[in-house]
Amino acid sequence: MRFGFFALIAVCAGLMGCGASTPTTTAPQKFDSASYTPMALNARRLEIVENWQMPMQEPYIGHFQTPYPSNMVAQWAAAVLTPAGGSGELVLDISTASVTREKLPQKTDLKGLLTDQQDTRVKVVLEAKLMWIQPVGGARAMVNLVATHSTTVPESTTPNAFDIAVRDTLLSALAALDKEARKEIRKIDNIVLP
Repeated sequence: MRFGFFALIAVCAGLMGCGASTPTTTAPQKFDSASYTPMALNARRLEIVENWQMPMQEPYIGHFQTPYPSNMVAQWAAAVLTPAGGSGELVLDISTASVTREKLPQKTDLKGLLTDQQDTRVKVVLEAKLMWIQPVGGARAMVNLVATHSTTVPESTTPNAFDIAVRDTLLSALAALDKEARKEIRKIDNIVLP
């Protein structure tokens, strides 16, 4: 009986070791707003308003990011939404820049105990309104920008790998926001300058 128990432990340990790889120790990706292509817009100035009050308790984890997610959106806007006109104003109102962590339910059967299950979901939500007010010709427009991205990480994830997953999720959401902004801005007549 005792031999059978130890044999089962040895088999389980062998199965858990299969496919295990040596973790790499890389740093999270750096955010670089200069990597985004600027858009010359028909306005004299850009105003960025951060209306997002970042919660400091679970499930929110955005306050652990450097720079903060709302600051990343603001830096992106300053790099991309380039005022190049003689009059008018662009206003970007950032209403949400959240990063949350959610524990996922775990399977408790034998197969679940022997596998590296997905343990945590990281979700980023970015929301903003872009308003364009052009007194010359009386043009006005407003677009709602929303981008979300999420990923799951396994229970064996190291703290460094978790930080990398959070940063990658945040950068993916920002890339989605950039794509959405370009698509919506191009729908507005006379806002994009050649």
